[in-house]
Amino acid sequence: MKPNDVSVFLVEDDEDFRDALADCLDGAGFHVRVFADALSFYKGSLALRPDVAVIDVNLPDGSGLEVLGHVTALGVGAILLTARGTTSDRVAGYEAGADIYFVKPVDTHELIAAIRGLTVKSRRRMEAAGKGGEAPVSDGAAAPAWLLKQRSHLLVGPDLQVVRLADQQTRLLAALALHAPNAAPRDDLLAALGHNPEFSDRQILDSAIRRLRRTVEESAGIPLAVTTIPRVSYALRDGIVLDPN
Repeated sequence: MKPNDVSVFLVEDDEDFRDALADCLDGAGFHVRVFADALSFYKGSLALRPDVAVIDVNLPDGSGLEVLGHVTALGVGAILLTARGTTSDRVAGYEAGADIYFVKPVDTHELIAAIRGLTVKSRRRMEAAGKGGEAPVSDGAAAPAWLLKQRSHLLVGPDLQVVRLADQQTRLLAALALHAPNAAPRDDLLAALGHNPEFSDRQILDSAIRRLRRTVEESAGIPLAVTTIPRVSYALRDGIVLDPN
């Protein structure tokens, strides 16, 4: 493994520290992309999957612990940076999915070694998944087209469009995504909308799907690939990463 084959995403809001650390990692031969907040990182991870993400705990638009949920879902090595080094802080970081926890100031030699080690482990996991029948994500491969941030009710598109969804729309889209690319059971979709399937008119779901399609196309400028399966239900053909945050 050559250093310049390693992709690192650095999420840090302190500009001076971010630039200094990026220069150091770049000097070690890594391919580094920097992000000043969580949302820009989410958008960036739609286009590329890094080998390792280095994340500051305190971000202007959320906690780095929340970002870890998205990172671990991608199968990416996760390093957490923080000024807080108590035992409870470390435990919270590891429970959120951090592989390694660094307290600032960071020893850059140790950080570089940690990134190299995590990259090896991450790629081995992906190779093992591929042998088990799942297609591994290759370095620089395109990620699924959309990112759904469920708690924030934000849908981020393939060209970094941000669509604000209503609560019901978020739950409906998440239910569709859980079954994609297959048809989602109609009862599951009605339940996601808060309706009892036994006593709900089918037009309720049909109307909700139409509103969801219209909201996404008007805000993102491209359609969401929700296909109607006659007399059955609906199927989502687009790939979506579900982020609980």
